[in-house]
Amino acid sequence: MIKKLLSTAALCALFGTASAQSALVAQPAQLTKQAVVDYVNTKSTVSPTSNQKVTTAIITDTLWYFFNKHVYRNASSVGFYTFPSPNTSGVTHFGSRFLNTGTITVTGLECVASRNATSPSASVTVRIYLANVSGGQPVLPFVDSVSVVTTTTSGQFLGGNFTIPKTITGDFAVVYKCVPTVAGDSAKVWMNNANTAASTTTVAGSKYGEGLGHLRFSPTFTNTTGLFGPGTDFEFLVAPRVGFQATAAVGTPTTSPLCTGTGYLFTQNSSAWFKNRQFNLNEFYRAWKPFLTSGLAPDSVYTWNFGDATGNSYPAANTTHTYAVAGTYNGTMTAMYQKMADNGTKAQDAATFSKTAAVCGGVQNLSGIDAISVYPNPSVSGNVTIANLSNENTIELYNMLGQSVYNTKADAGNFNADFSNLPHGTYFLKISAVNEKTKIVKLILN
Repeated sequence: MIKKLLSTAALCALFGTASAQSALVAQPAQLTKQAVVDYVNTKSTVSPTSNQKVTTAIITDTLWYFFNKHVYRNASSVGFYTFPSPNTSGVTHFGSRFLNTGTITVTGLECVASRNATSPSASVTVRIYLANVSGGQPVLPFVDSVSVVTTTTSGQFLGGNFTIPKTITGDFAVVYKCVPTVAGDSAKVWMNNANTAASTTTVAGSKYGEGLGHLRFSPTFTNTTGLFGPGTDFEFLVAPRVGFQATAAVGTPTTSPLCTGTGYLFTQNSSAWFKNRQFNLNEFYRAWKPFLTSGLAPDSVYTWNFGDATGNSYPAANTTHTYAVAGTYNGTMTAMYQKMADNGTKAQDAATFSKTAAVCGGVQNLSGIDAISVYPNPSVSGNVTIANLSNENTIELYNMLGQSVYNTKADAGNFNADFSNLPHGTYFLKISAVNEKTKIVKLILN
């Protein structure tokens, strides 16, 4: 194992002993969550199947966020770090913080730990604690704890359930430490190699620190940012077993009926966990891509179907939609959650909505070239429908320099134009009908 010296004045001032500076140890990168059997969480309701779509669902998960950041951000040759517990530096607890909006149930806790090779016992006890957070730091008294036992000098995934599940509202933390039962016993707590975004490290994939690592030192908690060297922001490998009720909900335009040819904003009012990078692996992917390793197959967090054979997938919350033809439309907005643990089971919650679109706003009597509408505008995909054409038409598209970039003929009815090969930007769409005046529409391709 490679010894890594901790030379910063901040760490020396915190730990107070020279011996602690050589206690940080780099571990080989063989630690893989997929190689071990997950603990069965018997205290939680079974999560939905991968194809279930309901408005509300109970989701259970183990939030291996800090482990996953290391695995998916770093090359496979980059290892983890360990630190001894107990130690001579006066640091008693090691952990990481979870950002949470809403109320969840925590049924148990997990960690990565190993037995120190110098321990006289073959089995060493480690205790994992659930803590509330105040002012960005874990606080005492602890909410509850579980005891686990490490038996090897390589990293082990260890965990257990509470006797009674705990209800947590807001941010919380999971911390752990060795609790020796025999004199001389000690363990190693494990952490990732996170650095700050401004770090000068040559390991570019490690620049994912968020100030979420914590140490308890005589007797308060402090962040790990900068404690193990300039730019370091190490986070400890801990995870809660959680359960929560996730709900998909949409907000539709208050205008009724909607006018055809007009874009209206549709919003999602779903549970915040769908957009939480520490919970939903789909959002984790978007927060931390590009990855240096493969293995994730993310879904869109939100997918819209507007009931008129159109729809889109958006990582963001909201979207604008335009109905082209009068009628009543039944649509859905699906929120997708993918478990944080081991690229796990997917759960879908779908909220349904119904909207009526009608020709309105004083355009009922329009005909000929004046009745033509162009949608969607702006267009994300580059596919645009030109509706209500009459007779034979010439369709031309010009860029902002006045250069023609598209020219074709179209018969009466609706015409689907594909501009997906054009650069994003603003264009002018010229529609010329036989024996009719010309209509020009400003078109934005996003």
